[in-house]
Amino acid sequence: MAKLHELGERFLIKYLLEKTFADESAVLQPGDDAAALWFNGMLVTSVDTLVWETDVPEGVTWFDAGWKAVASAVSDLAAKGAAPRYLLVSLGLSPDMEFSDFQELVDGIGQSCIHHGASVIGGDLSKQSSPTATVTVIGSAQKVIPRNGARPGDILATTGLFGKTYAGLHATLNKKTADMELLQSIRRPVARVVEGRLLSESGAVTASIDSSDGLAESIHLLAEASGVGFVVENLPLDGRAEQYCKSNGLDVFEAVFYGGEEYELVFTVKPGWENFLKQLFEGRGFKAYFIGRAVKEPGVWVRARGFEGVLQRRGWDPFKYAQQAPDR
Repeated sequence: MAKLHELGERFLIKYLLEKTFADESAVLQPGDDAAALWFNGMLVTSVDTLVWETDVPEGVTWFDAGWKAVASAVSDLAAKGAAPRYLLVSLGLSPDMEFSDFQELVDGIGQSCIHHGASVIGGDLSKQSSPTATVTVIGSAQKVIPRNGARPGDILATTGLFGKTYAGLHATLNKKTADMELLQSIRRPVARVVEGRLLSESGAVTASIDSSDGLAESIHLLAEASGVGFVVENLPLDGRAEQYCKSNGLDVFEAVFYGGEEYELVFTVKPGWENFLKQLFEGRGFKAYFIGRAVKEPGVWVRARGFEGVLQRRGWDPFKYAQQAPDR
């Protein structure tokens, strides 16, 4: 199989766009110097970089990495209630990379685009010893949800349960047997795009953030931005993760609050709107988990399932990545 340096940048870009470009509204053809397109509504954008050295554990395939690069970037838009539409993808790759690996990476990007309702409209390729994938997302929304809207009395909620990525990563790194859903949480994360739009359109939600840096950090960020505190009264622990942790001597508290990369949404709901939001979600096949409340006093506390005390602020930091994962 040919290596990238034998094929050249022009061929690789052409291949990438042929496999991922699928939008008829672009004014300029794919591969031009820039992308031009017609756009209606509020424009919402974000950018995220996947670094193999810190973000792609051993055992994760090139396809999985491509999928994750898109999902992690799209998740930030989902937290604002926006729908992704276009992506700019910049890849830093080794010239000695096998073309078959490049094909697998591009396939992962393309399949994740299809799943999340977006299309690659341009990007860049560069030579780099340690691979990276930078994804810029352009999307639209009728209304966006800020981080700073929570008020005392608001209900703290999430779109899912936690601990799966903590358990899945432990199983992957230590070659342990685990439920497929735990492993898939690492390999094929999904951004909560539909749920985010439901939240923004409901009129019930005051603040929102995604949980990619860990549930504890997400709650602290909401508290900091809104000038409130939070009390967590229900532990949002996934049952499969709980079983795996108990079987392998892992701390379920760590799994819930410090796993990271779940890509669930963490949000606050106006008091009295819980049943409305619950019914709205269930009508679309989703579930909202109400886990606590906002209070006037600054800080974050846990009072659930025997845990009582201050929730320490620890989360994903790319400059301290060695502290993130279990047994890494």
